[in-house]
Amino acid sequence: MNKLELRLGLCLLAASFVTTFVATEDAKAEGRYDRWAARHARGMSWHSQYYHTATGMPVALVVPPTARMQTSWGWGVAQNTMTPIYHQFRRSYPGDDTGIGGGAELMPTPNAPSHTDQFGVNYIRGPY
Repeated sequence: MNKLELRLGLCLLAASFVTTFVATEDAKAEGRYDRWAARHARGMSWHSQYYHTATGMPVALVVPPTARMQTSWGWGVAQNTMTPIYHQFRRSYPGDDTGIGGGAELMPTPNAPSHTDQFGVNYIRGPY
């Protein structure tokens, strides 16, 4: 084995170590994010204070489970925001109501909406 083959072997070994280390750290970070999102989701509603006009209730837009953030757009200066998607989709317990909460008074979409949150469509991460 000459010096070139030895250096190439060491470079490949180092590259595989770095790749394994990065993949392990990414997996840990994903698990940490999922636990953090689940903890926040327990204390908040999955929907906004508006209902979707066509259905008369909030609509869950299921996005891929790897989606982490959502963008809300507003009409005006500096009203665009990026917020985490906390809630994970799961089927309701048999006999459960619609899951929109006990007696929550929801508002319809205004005649002149000023923000995308007012349309009654809410992002929910899909099942794994």
